Amino acid sequence: AAVLDDLEQTAAPMYLVVAATALAAAAATKDPAAEEEKKGGLPPALKLPIFVGLWYFFNVQYNIQNKMLLQAFKASWAVSWLQLAAGIPICFLMWATGFVKKPNVTMDDIMKLAPSGAAFAAGQVMTVASLGSVAVSFTHVVKALEPAVNAIASALILGQVFHPMVYASLLPVFFGVALASSSELSFTMFGFLTAMASNFCFVTRNVLATKLGSVGDMGTDKTERKTNQLAVLTMVATAVLFPIALVLPGGLLSIPAAWQGAIAKGVLADKLAYMMATSGFYFFMYQLSSFWVLSQVPPITHSVLNTLKRVVIIVVSIVVFGTPVTTMGSIGTATAIGGVMLYTVTKKYYSSKGK
Repeated sequence: AAVLDDLEQTAAPMYLVVAATALAAAAATKDPAAEEEKKGGLPPALKLPIFVGLWYFFNVQYNIQNKMLLQAFKASWAVSWLQLAAGIPICFLMWATGFVKKPNVTMDDIMKLAPSGAAFAAGQVMTVASLGSVAVSFTHVVKALEPAVNAIASALILGQVFHPMVYASLLPVFFGVALASSSELSFTMFGFLTAMASNFCFVTRNVLATKLGSVGDMGTDKTERKTNQLAVLTMVATAVLFPIALVLPGGLLSIPAAWQGAIAKGVLADKLAYMMATSGFYFFMYQLSSFWVLSQVPPITHSVLNTLKRVVIIVVSIVVFGTPVTTMGSIGTATAIGGVMLYTVTKKYYSSKGK
């Protein structure tokens, strides 16, 4: 409980969270009476830095709150499902207030999106499991391998085959992650494998979402479409995960025991409820702002911003949680992140060359 009290001091104050949420609403709102391109909402030049800032802010806060929650509440399957489900009331609130137009989807559309939703749910479960098992910084070092997984999945599912040099540029990423893993003090095979599994799951979600981007009427404005895509995927993922989270150990039926266990450790009930609520809110908001960024920039730019975001999370988590870092671990982390940047630049170069 004392550790949680110390960590709680590092979380963002509530007034800052409220301000960030209000900024998100203001930045993403589109004036329906205005011309879409000329007068709708804030200009794109201003929207992008705001969306990126919100993405980084909510993601950092999620990692802090989620780690605090997992240290006290030993039911990772339940936490995964609750964090997914937390997005549903936010979606209904957005539709009820007219923040975004309600999407028009049929049952056939939902069935088509079910595999993508299942991948989303699995990715969330694997990420939470990894974050609960190893240091936050190490989970994100392993998740730096996501571009490599994406390159493989794009070839297998979408038939997109890149220049051999693009694949060669991924070698530093593999080397860096291997180096960081070999010297990671909190290393467990379970933490490593679940982080890798989350890479495969989220890449599958993204590739399928790209392939099924035209499914359903998600709106006309780019930001609106991305918002509704995430909303529908969140609901599908929550529904897919529910029966699994209900029966597995550490799932929804384990909540009473996990709650009592946290109370027995000295964690106050209101603090535990607050961590659950805020971790779910931060999870949905960082996913949402990530989709908003993707509505403003091409995937290659989003990939660069995502890599820089991991650097921010790794540095912040090391500082906040006092994670010990070895020299070899630092070199491995820097090599992996640098490798991702090299891959991004190489992919962009050969993509433009082929046009």
